[in-house]
Amino acid sequence: MPSAGLIIAEYVCPTIGAILSTLAFAAPIKSLEACITSGSLGSLNPTPWAFMTGNTIGWLAYSYITMDLFVFFANAPGFIISIWLNVGAMKLQYYGEIIKYASVQSTGVEAGESTEEENENEAQTSHADENSNDGHTSCHATSPSLTSHELKVLQIVIIW
Repeated sequence: MPSAGLIIAEYVCPTIGAILSTLAFAAPIKSLEACITSGSLGSLNPTPWAFMTGNTIGWLAYSYITMDLFVFFANAPGFIISIWLNVGAMKLQYYGEIIKYASVQSTGVEAGESTEEENENEAQTSHADENSNDGHTSCHATSPSLTSHELKVLQIVIIW
């Protein structure tokens, strides 16, 4: 029969560690929910979440190699939470970029400050675009396809 000290050292303490680890990974959830409600990241820094993803991937690989279920169950919820946090931050950054892009597009239209010469140039450009694209319209100003947070996450995951 195993001693009480052995049971505490090999089962109780690792279980408490897994619970505390999950609570630590879940700490930023309310902050991101508040940002999602407001529609902006504001001053919230999502960069640590990218490192959280890489860290949990490393620990999950280690737990697989060593077949340590306590390490696995301490990091699997953190991996899922970090994915959710990163996706939420990316959505908010993308939303911010779209808002900026839309405001840039709308300020040119709403201001109405274009001269006749600019209107003629735009008309010539649109005719040239129609001819070159076989009737398909094109968008000259584009928003970035990746946000800064997405680039950081990709870099960290690739390096890890």
